[in-house]
Amino acid sequence: RRFAAALIDSAIPMILWIVMVIVLAIASVSDYYYDDYYYYDHHYGAAAGVGIGLIVFLMLMFAYLIVEIVFYAKGQSIGKAILGMKVVSSKNGKPLGFWWMMFREFFVKTASSSVFMLGYIWILIDKRNRGWHDKILDTYVVDCKPVEKQTVTVRAEAAKPTAEPVVEPVAEPVAEPV
Repeated sequence: RRFAAALIDSAIPMILWIVMVIVLAIASVSDYYYDDYYYYDHHYGAAAGVGIGLIVFLMLMFAYLIVEIVFYAKGQSIGKAILGMKVVSSKNGKPLGFWWMMFREFFVKTASSSVFMLGYIWILIDKRNRGWHDKILDTYVVDCKPVEKQTVTVRAEAAKPTAEPVVEPVAEPVAEPV
């Protein structure tokens, strides 16, 4: 699940980047066109399209960063939030704050991946599934989805008679005539 969360975290900006590159490529190709005399002429409408494309891309990236900041304040990234995970401190069990999450995501994870990604591979080796970045900051990634209530069915058993002795009424002795 941690790997899937990392994929989600990297896929969102990558998709935005690919969309921007496609828009810029289309705009730059349409920057020149043939006119009636079959030679290239500069078309200024394409430059405006490139500018608008860049502005839209920057606005989307800014919105993405704002959403990421909101999740960092809760001790999550977007991918971790989608998959129901949270980064908590091992000292008090509370989610990491914004600045610690920023430090973890941008600096400590970089150090964790610097030696052939061994810091991430360590998650598979460690018995508590902690990477180097978790060990450096003394954190855990925990499941924060609410636990589903398990319904307990109690079968009503047939009422058993109690083990009281059965007492039959005794007839009084009848006096025999003499």
